[in-house]
Amino acid sequence: MNKGVIVAAAACLLGALVLPQHALVESLGGGDRAEVLDTGVSILRGMLALFALTLVLVERLAPSRDGGEALVQTGIRQPPHWDASAMWALGGLVALALALRAPGLGEGISFDEIDTLVHYARRDLRTVVSTFDSQNQHLLYSVLARISCELFGESTWAVRLPAVVLGVLGVVALYRFALLVTDAREAIFAAAFLVVSYHHVWFSQDARGYTGLLLFTLLGSAEFLRMLRAERAHGIGAPLRYGIWMALATLIHATAVFAVAAHVLVWIGCALASRGRRVAAAHHQVLSGFALATALSLVLHALVLPQFFATLLAPTMPGAKVEWKEPSWLLLETLRGLSQGVPGGGFTLAGGLAVMALGLRSYWRQSRAVTGTFLLGFAVTAAVLLATRHNLWPRMFFFGAGFAVLIALRGVVEWVRIFSFGQLAGLLPKLTGAALALACLMSLATVPVAWLPKQDFAGALAQVERERQPGDGVVTVDMTVMPYRDFYNCAWTPVDNVDALEAQEAQHPRTWIVYCTPTRMKAALPEIWTRIERDYRVVGTYYGTLGGSEVVVALRERSER
Repeated sequence: MNKGVIVAAAACLLGALVLPQHALVESLGGGDRAEVLDTGVSILRGMLALFALTLVLVERLAPSRDGGEALVQTGIRQPPHWDASAMWALGGLVALALALRAPGLGEGISFDEIDTLVHYARRDLRTVVSTFDSQNQHLLYSVLARISCELFGESTWAVRLPAVVLGVLGVVALYRFALLVTDAREAIFAAAFLVVSYHHVWFSQDARGYTGLLLFTLLGSAEFLRMLRAERAHGIGAPLRYGIWMALATLIHATAVFAVAAHVLVWIGCALASRGRRVAAAHHQVLSGFALATALSLVLHALVLPQFFATLLAPTMPGAKVEWKEPSWLLLETLRGLSQGVPGGGFTLAGGLAVMALGLRSYWRQSRAVTGTFLLGFAVTAAVLLATRHNLWPRMFFFGAGFAVLIALRGVVEWVRIFSFGQLAGLLPKLTGAALALACLMSLATVPVAWLPKQDFAGALAQVERERQPGDGVVTVDMTVMPYRDFYNCAWTPVDNVDALEAQEAQHPRTWIVYCTPTRMKAALPEIWTRIERDYRVVGTYYGTLGGSEVVVALRERSER
Protein backbone atom coordinates (compact mmCIF):
# COMPACT_ATOMS: atom_id res chain seq x y z
CA MET A 1 0.00 0.00 0.00
CA ASN A 2 1.25 3.48 -0.87
CA LYS A 3 3.09 4.97 2.13
CA GLY A 4 1.87 8.46 1.32
CA VAL A 5 -1.74 7.26 1.44
CA ILE A 6 -1.11 5.57 4.80
CA VAL A 7 0.41 8.74 6.26
CA ALA A 8 -2.38 10.98 4.94
CA ALA A 9 -5.13 8.63 6.15
CA ALA A 10 -3.50 8.27 9.55
CA ALA A 11 -3.14 12.05 9.92
CA CYS A 12 -6.83 12.58 9.08
CA LEU A 13 -7.94 9.85 11.46
CA LEU A 14 -5.72 11.21 14.22
CA GLY A 15 -7.19 14.67 13.67
CA ALA A 16 -10.70 13.25 13.94
CA LEU A 17 -9.85 11.57 17.23
CA VAL A 18 -7.82 14.24 19.04
CA LEU A 19 -9.33 17.47 17.73
CA PRO A 20 -10.27 19.43 20.88
CA GLN A 21 -13.98 20.06 20.48
CA HIS A 22 -14.56 22.80 23.07
CA ALA A 23 -11.26 24.60 22.45
CA LEU A 24 -11.88 24.74 18.69
CA VAL A 25 -15.42 26.08 19.20
CA GLU A 26 -14.03 28.82 21.44
CA SER A 27 -11.23 29.64 18.99
CA LEU A 28 -13.85 30.11 16.26
CA GLY A 29 -15.66 32.72 18.32
CA GLY A 30 -18.05 30.75 20.48
CA GLY A 31 -20.58 33.10 22.06
CA ASP A 32 -24.07 33.06 20.56
CA ARG A 33 -22.75 30.89 17.73
CA ALA A 34 -21.42 28.20 20.08
CA GLU A 35 -24.18 25.69 19.37
CA VAL A 36 -23.91 25.79 15.58
CA LEU A 37 -20.11 25.85 15.78
CA ASP A 38 -20.13 22.83 18.08
CA THR A 39 -22.20 20.96 15.49
CA GLY A 40 -19.82 22.07 12.76
CA VAL A 41 -16.75 20.86 14.65
CA SER A 42 -18.44 17.49 15.28
CA ILE A 43 -19.15 17.21 11.56
CA LEU A 44 -15.54 18.15 10.78
CA ARG A 45 -14.27 15.30 12.95
CA GLY A 46 -16.62 12.89 11.26
CA MET A 47 -15.67 14.07 7.77
CA LEU A 48 -11.95 13.72 8.53
CA ALA A 49 -12.58 10.10 9.50
CA LEU A 50 -14.64 9.58 6.35
CA PHE A 51 -11.88 11.03 4.18
CA ALA A 52 -9.32 8.76 5.84
CA LEU A 53 -11.54 5.75 5.14
CA THR A 54 -12.05 6.86 1.53
CA LEU A 55 -8.31 7.15 0.96
CA VAL A 56 -7.72 3.64 2.31
CA LEU A 57 -10.57 2.07 0.31
CA VAL A 58 -9.50 3.76 -2.91
CA GLU A 59 -6.01 2.35 -2.52
CA ARG A 60 -7.01 -1.10 -1.26
CA LEU A 61 -9.70 -1.73 -3.88
CA ALA A 62 -7.53 -0.68 -6.83
CA PRO A 63 -7.45 -3.40 -9.51
CA SER A 64 -4.27 -4.87 -10.92
CA ARG A 65 -2.17 -2.50 -12.96
CA ASP A 66 -1.17 -5.22 -15.42
CA GLY A 67 -3.50 -4.13 -18.18
CA GLY A 68 -6.88 -2.91 -19.29
CA GLU A 69 -8.60 -0.67 -21.79
CA ALA A 70 -9.54 2.99 -21.72
CA LEU A 71 -13.15 4.03 -21.29
CA VAL A 72 -12.64 6.45 -24.20
CA GLN A 73 -10.21 5.31 -26.87
CA THR A 74 -10.40 8.19 -29.35
CA GLY A 75 -10.93 11.94 -29.30
CA ILE A 76 -8.85 12.67 -26.18
CA ARG A 77 -5.19 13.39 -26.87
CA GLN A 78 -2.03 12.67 -25.02
CA PRO A 79 -0.79 16.24 -24.44
CA PRO A 80 2.68 16.98 -25.76
CA HIS A 81 5.48 18.21 -23.55
CA TRP A 82 5.62 21.98 -23.44
CA ASP A 83 8.49 23.26 -25.53
CA ALA A 84 10.32 26.55 -25.08
CA SER A 85 8.25 28.38 -27.70
CA ALA A 86 4.99 27.34 -26.02
CA MET A 87 6.29 28.46 -22.64
CA TRP A 88 7.34 31.85 -24.00
CA ALA A 89 3.99 32.31 -25.76
CA LEU A 90 2.06 31.39 -22.64
CA GLY A 91 4.25 33.65 -20.52
CA GLY A 92 3.51 36.53 -22.87
CA LEU A 93 -0.22 35.84 -22.62
CA VAL A 94 -0.02 35.82 -18.83
CA ALA A 95 1.74 39.20 -18.87
CA LEU A 96 -0.87 40.58 -21.29
CA ALA A 97 -3.67 39.20 -19.12
CA LEU A 98 -2.33 41.02 -16.08
CA ALA A 99 -1.97 44.25 -18.07
CA LEU A 100 -5.54 44.06 -19.37
CA ARG A 101 -6.96 43.42 -15.90
CA ALA A 102 -5.24 46.35 -14.17
CA PRO A 103 -7.11 49.39 -15.61
CA GLY A 104 -10.19 50.31 -13.60
CA LEU A 105 -9.47 47.66 -10.96
CA GLY A 106 -10.21 50.08 -8.15
CA GLU A 107 -13.30 51.73 -9.64
CA GLY A 108 -17.04 51.12 -9.91
CA ILE A 109 -17.60 48.46 -7.26
CA SER A 110 -20.94 46.61 -7.41
CA PHE A 111 -23.43 45.70 -4.69
CA ASP A 112 -22.37 42.06 -4.47
CA GLU A 113 -18.70 43.05 -4.25
CA ILE A 114 -19.48 45.52 -1.47
CA ASP A 115 -21.39 42.74 0.28
CA THR A 116 -18.31 40.51 0.05
CA LEU A 117 -16.11 43.28 1.43
CA VAL A 118 -18.40 44.42 4.24
CA HIS A 119 -19.66 41.07 5.48
CA TYR A 120 -16.67 38.80 4.87
CA ALA A 121 -13.40 40.53 3.96
CA ARG A 122 -13.71 42.77 7.05
CA ARG A 123 -14.19 39.82 9.38
CA ASP A 124 -11.40 37.81 10.94
CA LEU A 125 -10.57 34.52 9.23
CA ARG A 126 -12.01 32.35 12.00
CA THR A 127 -15.41 33.94 11.41
CA VAL A 128 -15.13 33.76 7.62
CA VAL A 129 -14.36 30.02 7.53
CA SER A 130 -17.21 29.19 9.93
CA THR A 131 -19.97 31.38 8.45
CA PHE A 132 -22.34 30.61 5.60
CA ASP A 133 -25.22 33.01 6.12
CA SER A 134 -25.73 34.24 2.55
CA GLN A 135 -25.68 32.93 -0.99
CA ASN A 136 -23.15 35.67 -1.62
CA GLN A 137 -20.69 33.80 0.61
CA HIS A 138 -18.22 32.30 -1.87
CA LEU A 139 -16.28 30.69 0.94
CA LEU A 140 -12.83 30.24 -0.57
CA TYR A 141 -13.00 33.63 -2.27
CA SER A 142 -13.97 35.30 1.01
CA VAL A 143 -10.88 33.79 2.65
CA LEU A 144 -8.65 35.04 -0.17
CA ALA A 145 -10.28 38.49 -0.08
CA ARG A 146 -9.74 38.71 3.67
CA ILE A 147 -6.06 37.81 3.25
CA SER A 148 -5.67 40.33 0.42
CA CYS A 149 -7.22 43.15 2.46
CA GLU A 150 -5.06 42.20 5.43
CA LEU A 151 -1.92 42.40 3.29
CA PHE A 152 -2.72 45.47 1.20
CA GLY A 153 -5.31 47.37 3.21
CA GLU A 154 -9.02 47.61 2.58
CA SER A 155 -9.79 48.89 -0.91
CA THR A 156 -11.75 47.99 -4.01
CA TRP A 157 -8.69 46.76 -5.87
CA ALA A 158 -7.51 44.66 -2.92
CA VAL A 159 -10.80 42.81 -2.57
CA ARG A 160 -10.76 42.18 -6.34
CA LEU A 161 -7.13 41.06 -6.51
CA PRO A 162 -7.84 37.34 -5.89
CA ALA A 163 -10.23 37.36 -8.86
CA VAL A 164 -7.44 38.76 -11.04
CA VAL A 165 -4.97 36.09 -9.93
CA LEU A 166 -7.48 33.27 -10.33
CA GLY A 167 -8.47 34.62 -13.73
CA VAL A 168 -4.90 34.73 -15.00
CA LEU A 169 -4.28 31.20 -13.73
CA GLY A 170 -7.42 30.20 -15.62
CA VAL A 171 -5.68 31.18 -18.87
CA VAL A 172 -2.95 28.62 -18.18
CA ALA A 173 -5.54 26.03 -17.12
CA LEU A 174 -7.46 26.48 -20.37
CA TYR A 175 -4.29 25.92 -22.37
CA ARG A 176 -3.56 22.70 -20.43
CA PHE A 177 -7.12 21.49 -20.90
CA ALA A 178 -7.19 22.41 -24.59
CA LEU A 179 -4.14 20.25 -25.33
CA LEU A 180 -6.27 17.22 -24.40
CA VAL A 181 -8.97 17.94 -26.98
CA THR A 182 -7.32 19.89 -29.79
CA ASP A 183 -3.97 20.73 -31.38
CA ALA A 184 -1.35 23.10 -30.01
CA ARG A 185 -2.36 25.94 -32.33
CA GLU A 186 -6.01 25.96 -31.26
CA ALA A 187 -4.90 25.56 -27.63
CA ILE A 188 -2.71 28.66 -27.64
CA PHE A 189 -5.35 30.67 -29.50
CA ALA A 190 -7.96 29.54 -26.96
CA ALA A 191 -5.76 30.88 -24.15
CA ALA A 192 -5.21 34.08 -26.13
CA PHE A 193 -8.95 34.50 -26.70
CA LEU A 194 -9.62 34.14 -22.98
CA VAL A 195 -6.98 36.78 -22.27
CA VAL A 196 -8.72 39.32 -24.53
CA SER A 197 -12.29 38.27 -23.70
CA TYR A 198 -14.50 41.10 -22.45
CA HIS A 199 -16.37 38.70 -20.17
CA HIS A 200 -13.26 37.12 -18.69
CA VAL A 201 -11.74 40.55 -18.01
CA TRP A 202 -15.04 41.61 -16.42
CA PHE A 203 -15.18 38.64 -14.08
CA SER A 204 -11.46 38.95 -13.34
CA GLN A 205 -12.30 42.36 -11.88
CA ASP A 206 -15.31 41.08 -9.94
CA ALA A 207 -14.70 40.37 -6.26
CA ARG A 208 -16.49 37.04 -6.30
CA GLY A 209 -15.60 33.44 -6.94
CA TYR A 210 -16.41 33.03 -10.62
CA THR A 211 -12.89 33.08 -12.07
CA GLY A 212 -11.86 30.57 -9.40
CA LEU A 213 -14.82 28.40 -10.34
CA LEU A 214 -13.70 28.50 -13.98
CA LEU A 215 -10.09 27.71 -13.02
CA PHE A 216 -10.87 24.69 -10.85
CA THR A 217 -13.52 23.36 -13.26
CA LEU A 218 -10.94 23.37 -16.07
CA LEU A 219 -8.32 21.67 -13.89
CA GLY A 220 -10.77 19.05 -12.65
CA SER A 221 -12.22 18.42 -16.12
CA ALA A 222 -8.71 17.89 -17.48
CA GLU A 223 -8.06 15.20 -14.88
CA PHE A 224 -11.44 13.65 -15.66
CA LEU A 225 -10.64 13.35 -19.37
CA ARG A 226 -7.22 11.90 -18.55
CA MET A 227 -8.87 9.23 -16.43
CA LEU A 228 -11.30 8.42 -19.25
CA ARG A 229 -8.39 8.04 -21.66
CA ALA A 230 -6.05 6.08 -19.36
CA GLU A 231 -5.62 2.44 -20.38
CA ARG A 232 -4.60 1.24 -16.94
CA ALA A 233 -4.65 2.42 -13.34
CA HIS A 234 -1.78 4.71 -12.37
CA GLY A 235 -2.23 4.83 -8.62
CA ILE A 236 -4.17 7.35 -6.62
CA GLY A 237 -2.57 10.43 -8.20
CA ALA A 238 -5.14 11.28 -10.89
CA PRO A 239 -8.23 10.60 -8.71
CA LEU A 240 -6.72 12.63 -5.86
CA ARG A 241 -5.91 15.55 -8.15
CA TYR A 242 -9.44 15.42 -9.51
CA GLY A 243 -10.83 15.34 -5.97
CA ILE A 244 -8.75 18.32 -4.89
CA TRP A 245 -9.66 20.49 -7.88
CA MET A 246 -13.38 19.77 -7.75
CA ALA A 247 -13.52 20.14 -3.96
CA LEU A 248 -11.88 23.56 -4.30
CA ALA A 249 -14.37 24.38 -7.06
CA THR A 250 -17.31 23.64 -4.76
CA LEU A 251 -15.63 25.60 -1.97
CA ILE A 252 -15.40 28.72 -4.11
CA HIS A 253 -18.91 28.32 -5.58
CA ALA A 254 -21.47 25.65 -4.79
CA THR A 255 -22.63 25.37 -8.41
CA ALA A 256 -19.43 23.42 -9.14
CA VAL A 257 -21.42 20.39 -8.04
CA PHE A 258 -23.21 20.68 -11.39
CA ALA A 259 -19.90 20.20 -13.19
CA VAL A 260 -19.28 17.06 -11.14
CA ALA A 261 -22.78 15.87 -12.00
CA ALA A 262 -21.96 16.42 -15.68
CA HIS A 263 -18.83 14.29 -15.27
CA VAL A 264 -20.93 11.55 -13.68
CA LEU A 265 -23.34 11.59 -16.62
CA VAL A 266 -20.46 11.45 -19.11
CA TRP A 267 -18.95 8.51 -17.20
CA ILE A 268 -22.30 6.66 -17.25
CA GLY A 269 -22.50 7.16 -21.01
CA CYS A 270 -18.96 5.89 -21.45
CA ALA A 271 -19.69 2.88 -19.23
CA LEU A 272 -22.71 1.94 -21.33
CA ALA A 273 -20.72 2.32 -24.54
CA SER A 274 -17.81 0.22 -23.22
CA ARG A 275 -19.72 -2.90 -22.12
CA GLY A 276 -17.84 -6.05 -22.98
CA ARG A 277 -14.39 -4.43 -22.81
CA ARG A 278 -11.75 -4.69 -20.07
CA VAL A 279 -12.30 -1.33 -18.35
CA ALA A 280 -12.36 -2.23 -14.64
CA ALA A 281 -9.22 -0.22 -13.92
CA ALA A 282 -10.59 2.83 -15.74
CA HIS A 283 -13.87 2.60 -13.81
CA HIS A 284 -11.95 2.44 -10.54
CA GLN A 285 -9.96 5.56 -11.42
CA VAL A 286 -13.06 7.62 -12.25
CA LEU A 287 -15.14 6.37 -9.31
CA SER A 288 -12.20 7.01 -6.99
CA GLY A 289 -12.07 10.57 -8.26
CA PHE A 290 -15.76 11.09 -7.56
CA ALA A 291 -15.43 9.56 -4.07
CA LEU A 292 -12.41 11.68 -3.16
CA ALA A 293 -14.03 14.86 -4.51
CA THR A 294 -17.13 14.19 -2.39
CA ALA A 295 -15.22 13.31 0.77
CA LEU A 296 -12.79 16.22 0.51
CA SER A 297 -15.56 18.68 -0.29
CA LEU A 298 -17.39 17.55 2.85
CA VAL A 299 -14.23 18.08 4.90
CA LEU A 300 -13.77 21.60 3.52
CA HIS A 301 -17.42 22.52 4.15
CA ALA A 302 -17.75 20.72 7.47
CA LEU A 303 -17.71 23.78 9.71
CA VAL A 304 -20.49 25.49 7.77
CA LEU A 305 -22.63 22.45 6.90
CA PRO A 306 -25.13 23.23 9.70
CA GLN A 307 -25.82 26.54 7.91
CA PHE A 308 -25.06 25.48 4.35
CA PHE A 309 -28.20 23.85 3.02
CA ALA A 310 -30.65 26.21 4.73
CA THR A 311 -28.83 29.19 3.22
CA LEU A 312 -28.20 27.70 -0.20
CA LEU A 313 -31.71 26.36 -0.70
CA ALA A 314 -33.46 29.46 0.64
CA PRO A 315 -35.80 30.84 -2.04
CA THR A 316 -34.70 34.03 -3.75
CA MET A 317 -37.26 36.80 -3.26
CA PRO A 318 -40.05 34.41 -2.14
CA GLY A 319 -43.52 35.46 -3.19
CA ALA A 320 -42.25 38.17 -5.53
CA LYS A 321 -43.00 37.86 -9.21
CA VAL A 322 -39.72 38.82 -10.83
CA GLU A 323 -38.61 38.35 -14.40
CA TRP A 324 -35.20 37.03 -13.28
CA LYS A 325 -36.84 33.62 -12.79
CA GLU A 326 -38.19 33.39 -16.33
CA PRO A 327 -36.31 31.35 -19.00
CA SER A 328 -37.15 33.99 -21.58
CA TRP A 329 -35.36 36.62 -19.48
CA LEU A 330 -32.32 34.34 -19.14
CA LEU A 331 -32.17 33.90 -22.91
CA LEU A 332 -32.50 37.60 -23.68
CA GLU A 333 -30.08 38.65 -20.94
CA THR A 334 -27.54 36.05 -22.08
CA LEU A 335 -27.74 37.33 -25.65
CA ARG A 336 -27.45 40.92 -24.42
CA GLY A 337 -24.41 40.06 -22.33
CA LEU A 338 -22.75 38.11 -25.13
CA SER A 339 -23.33 40.95 -27.58
CA GLN A 340 -21.28 43.23 -25.31
CA GLY A 341 -18.27 41.01 -25.91
CA VAL A 342 -18.24 41.17 -29.70
CA PRO A 343 -17.81 44.15 -32.05
CA GLY A 344 -21.00 44.79 -33.96
CA GLY A 345 -23.17 43.55 -31.12
CA GLY A 346 -26.17 41.42 -32.02
CA PHE A 347 -25.40 41.30 -35.75
CA THR A 348 -21.99 39.74 -35.16
CA LEU A 349 -23.46 37.51 -32.45
CA ALA A 350 -25.90 35.95 -34.92
CA GLY A 351 -22.98 34.88 -37.10
CA GLY A 352 -21.13 33.73 -34.02
CA LEU A 353 -23.93 31.34 -33.11
CA ALA A 354 -23.61 29.73 -36.54
CA VAL A 355 -19.87 29.37 -35.97
CA MET A 356 -20.57 27.78 -32.56
CA ALA A 357 -22.84 25.24 -34.28
CA LEU A 358 -19.99 24.29 -36.61
CA GLY A 359 -17.66 23.89 -33.65
CA LEU A 360 -20.13 21.69 -31.80
CA ARG A 361 -20.59 19.46 -34.83
CA SER A 362 -16.82 19.03 -35.12
CA TYR A 363 -16.38 18.12 -31.46
CA TRP A 364 -19.38 15.75 -31.61
CA ARG A 365 -17.71 13.88 -34.44
CA GLN A 366 -14.42 13.87 -32.54
CA SER A 367 -15.75 12.54 -29.21
CA ARG A 368 -19.13 12.22 -27.53
CA ALA A 369 -17.37 12.24 -24.13
CA VAL A 370 -15.61 15.54 -24.82
CA THR A 371 -18.81 17.14 -26.12
CA GLY A 372 -20.70 15.91 -23.07
CA THR A 373 -18.04 17.36 -20.78
CA PHE A 374 -18.52 20.68 -22.57
CA LEU A 375 -22.33 20.78 -22.57
CA LEU A 376 -23.85 18.70 -19.78
CA GLY A 377 -22.76 21.11 -17.05
CA PHE A 378 -24.82 23.84 -18.70
CA ALA A 379 -27.81 21.50 -19.00
CA VAL A 380 -27.66 20.31 -15.38
CA THR A 381 -27.28 23.88 -14.10
CA ALA A 382 -30.26 25.11 -16.11
CA ALA A 383 -32.40 22.16 -15.02
CA VAL A 384 -31.64 22.64 -11.31
CA LEU A 385 -32.17 26.41 -11.40
CA LEU A 386 -35.49 25.99 -13.18
CA ALA A 387 -36.62 23.22 -10.84
CA THR A 388 -35.80 25.26 -7.72
CA ARG A 389 -37.24 28.52 -9.14
CA HIS A 390 -33.90 30.21 -8.51
CA ASN A 391 -33.02 33.46 -10.22
CA LEU A 392 -31.63 32.58 -13.67
CA TRP A 393 -28.53 34.73 -13.77
CA PRO A 394 -26.22 34.12 -16.76
CA ARG A 395 -23.18 34.28 -14.47
CA MET A 396 -24.21 30.91 -13.04
CA PHE A 397 -22.94 29.38 -16.31
CA PHE A 398 -19.54 31.12 -16.34
CA PHE A 399 -17.79 27.94 -15.18
CA GLY A 400 -18.13 26.72 -18.78
CA ALA A 401 -16.59 29.80 -20.41
CA GLY A 402 -13.44 27.88 -21.35
CA PHE A 403 -15.49 25.20 -23.07
CA ALA A 404 -17.42 27.87 -24.98
CA VAL A 405 -14.15 29.42 -26.19
CA LEU A 406 -12.92 26.05 -27.48
CA ILE A 407 -16.19 25.41 -29.31
CA ALA A 408 -16.15 28.89 -30.86
CA LEU A 409 -12.56 28.64 -32.09
CA ARG A 410 -13.16 25.16 -33.51
CA GLY A 411 -16.12 26.70 -35.33
CA VAL A 412 -13.81 29.34 -36.84
CA VAL A 413 -11.44 26.60 -37.99
CA GLU A 414 -14.32 24.66 -39.57
CA TRP A 415 -15.71 27.77 -41.22
CA VAL A 416 -12.34 28.50 -42.85
CA ARG A 417 -12.02 24.88 -43.97
CA ILE A 418 -15.47 24.87 -45.57
CA PHE A 419 -14.84 28.03 -47.55
CA SER A 420 -11.24 27.25 -48.50
CA PHE A 421 -11.65 25.58 -51.86
CA GLY A 422 -9.79 25.76 -55.13
CA GLN A 423 -6.50 27.63 -54.88
CA LEU A 424 -7.29 28.65 -51.29
CA ALA A 425 -7.03 25.04 -50.11
CA GLY A 426 -3.26 25.22 -50.19
CA LEU A 427 -3.35 28.26 -47.92
CA LEU A 428 -5.61 26.61 -45.32
CA PRO A 429 -3.11 26.66 -42.39
CA LYS A 430 -2.29 30.34 -42.94
CA LEU A 431 -5.93 31.28 -43.46
CA THR A 432 -6.93 29.44 -40.29
CA GLY A 433 -4.23 31.17 -38.26
CA ALA A 434 -5.28 34.53 -39.69
CA ALA A 435 -8.96 33.88 -38.87
CA LEU A 436 -8.16 32.89 -35.28
CA ALA A 437 -5.94 35.95 -34.85
CA LEU A 438 -8.72 38.16 -36.26
CA ALA A 439 -11.20 36.68 -33.77
CA CYS A 440 -8.82 37.56 -30.93
CA LEU A 441 -8.30 41.10 -32.21
CA MET A 442 -12.04 41.65 -32.55
CA SER A 443 -12.52 40.49 -28.96
CA LEU A 444 -9.68 42.73 -27.76
CA ALA A 445 -11.52 45.76 -29.13
CA THR A 446 -14.33 45.20 -26.61
CA VAL A 447 -12.12 44.95 -23.50
CA PRO A 448 -12.08 48.68 -22.58
CA VAL A 449 -15.83 48.51 -21.90
CA ALA A 450 -15.09 46.03 -19.09
CA TRP A 451 -13.03 48.69 -17.31
CA LEU A 452 -16.09 50.91 -16.79
CA PRO A 453 -17.89 50.89 -13.42
CA LYS A 454 -19.93 47.79 -12.70
CA GLN A 455 -22.34 49.96 -10.72
CA ASP A 456 -21.83 53.70 -10.35
CA PHE A 457 -22.74 54.28 -6.72
CA ALA A 458 -19.98 56.87 -6.54
CA GLY A 459 -21.47 58.92 -9.38
CA ALA A 460 -24.87 59.07 -7.70
CA LEU A 461 -23.24 60.00 -4.39
CA ALA A 462 -21.32 62.85 -6.04
CA GLN A 463 -24.50 64.28 -7.58
CA VAL A 464 -26.47 64.22 -4.34
CA GLU A 465 -23.65 65.80 -2.35
CA ARG A 466 -23.17 68.44 -5.03
CA GLU A 467 -26.83 69.42 -5.45
CA ARG A 468 -28.49 68.88 -2.08
CA GLN A 469 -29.49 71.98 -0.13
CA PRO A 470 -29.59 72.64 3.61
CA GLY A 471 -32.60 70.91 5.10
CA ASP A 472 -32.87 68.28 2.35
CA GLY A 473 -33.39 64.68 3.33
CA VAL A 474 -31.66 61.80 1.54
CA VAL A 475 -33.18 58.34 1.57
CA THR A 476 -31.83 54.95 0.52
CA VAL A 477 -33.93 51.89 -0.15
CA ASP A 478 -33.36 48.17 -0.69
CA MET A 479 -30.02 47.59 -2.48
CA THR A 480 -28.67 51.07 -1.88
CA VAL A 481 -28.93 50.90 1.92
CA MET A 482 -25.90 48.73 2.66
CA PRO A 483 -23.48 50.27 0.10
CA TYR A 484 -24.02 53.87 1.21
CA ARG A 485 -24.20 53.08 4.92
CA ASP A 486 -21.40 50.53 5.29
CA PHE A 487 -19.03 51.28 2.41
CA TYR A 488 -19.39 54.98 1.62
CA ASN A 489 -20.22 55.88 5.27
CA CYS A 490 -23.12 58.18 4.35
CA ALA A 491 -25.50 59.30 7.06
CA TRP A 492 -28.49 58.82 4.78
CA THR A 493 -31.78 57.42 6.05
CA PRO A 494 -32.78 53.88 5.01
CA VAL A 495 -36.47 53.11 4.50
CA ASP A 496 -38.22 49.83 3.78
CA ASN A 497 -41.90 50.84 3.61
CA VAL A 498 -44.11 53.68 2.43
CA ASP A 499 -44.89 54.93 5.94
CA ALA A 500 -41.20 55.43 6.69
CA LEU A 501 -40.76 57.21 3.36
CA GLU A 502 -43.70 59.52 4.06
CA ALA A 503 -42.27 60.33 7.51
CA GLN A 504 -39.05 61.47 5.88
CA GLU A 505 -40.92 63.55 3.30
CA ALA A 506 -42.83 65.31 6.07
CA GLN A 507 -39.61 66.39 7.76
CA HIS A 508 -37.86 67.93 4.74
CA PRO A 509 -38.78 70.45 2.05
CA ARG A 510 -37.04 68.28 -0.49
CA THR A 511 -36.44 64.54 -0.34
CA TRP A 512 -33.86 62.71 -2.42
CA ILE A 513 -34.15 58.97 -2.91
CA VAL A 514 -31.36 56.82 -4.32
CA TYR A 515 -32.25 53.36 -5.55
CA CYS A 516 -30.86 50.79 -7.98
CA THR A 517 -31.82 47.68 -9.96
CA PRO A 518 -35.37 48.68 -10.95
CA THR A 519 -36.36 45.07 -11.76
CA ARG A 520 -35.83 44.06 -8.16
CA MET A 521 -37.39 47.24 -6.76
CA LYS A 522 -40.64 46.69 -8.65
CA ALA A 523 -40.92 43.12 -7.36
CA ALA A 524 -39.62 43.50 -3.79
CA LEU A 525 -41.09 46.89 -2.79
CA PRO A 526 -44.02 47.59 -5.11
CA GLU A 527 -45.63 50.25 -2.86
CA ILE A 528 -42.45 52.31 -2.64
CA TRP A 529 -41.92 51.85 -6.38
CA THR A 530 -45.42 53.19 -7.11
CA ARG A 531 -44.77 56.15 -4.81
CA ILE A 532 -41.50 56.96 -6.58
CA GLU A 533 -43.09 56.81 -10.01
CA ARG A 534 -45.95 59.04 -8.91
CA ASP A 535 -44.27 61.69 -6.74
CA TYR A 536 -40.60 61.78 -7.72
CA ARG A 537 -38.74 62.91 -10.78
CA VAL A 538 -35.56 61.24 -11.89
CA VAL A 539 -32.65 63.70 -11.86
CA GLY A 540 -29.79 61.28 -12.50
CA THR A 541 -29.32 57.76 -13.84
CA TYR A 542 -25.92 56.11 -13.53
CA TYR A 543 -25.43 53.05 -15.69
CA GLY A 544 -22.79 50.39 -15.20
CA THR A 545 -21.63 47.30 -17.02
CA LEU A 546 -23.78 45.13 -14.73
CA GLY A 547 -26.91 45.04 -16.85
CA GLY A 548 -30.16 46.28 -15.31
CA SER A 549 -28.44 47.53 -12.14
CA GLU A 550 -28.32 51.24 -12.82
CA VAL A 551 -28.24 53.58 -9.82
CA VAL A 552 -31.02 56.18 -9.95
CA VAL A 553 -31.30 59.51 -8.14
CA ALA A 554 -34.83 60.90 -7.78
CA LEU A 555 -36.10 64.09 -6.11
CA ARG A 556 -39.39 65.14 -4.56
CA GLU A 557 -40.26 68.69 -3.57
CA ARG A 558 -43.31 69.53 -1.48
CA SER A 559 -44.52 71.92 -4.12
CA GLU A 560 -44.75 68.95 -6.51
CA ARG A 561 -47.65 67.36 -4.61
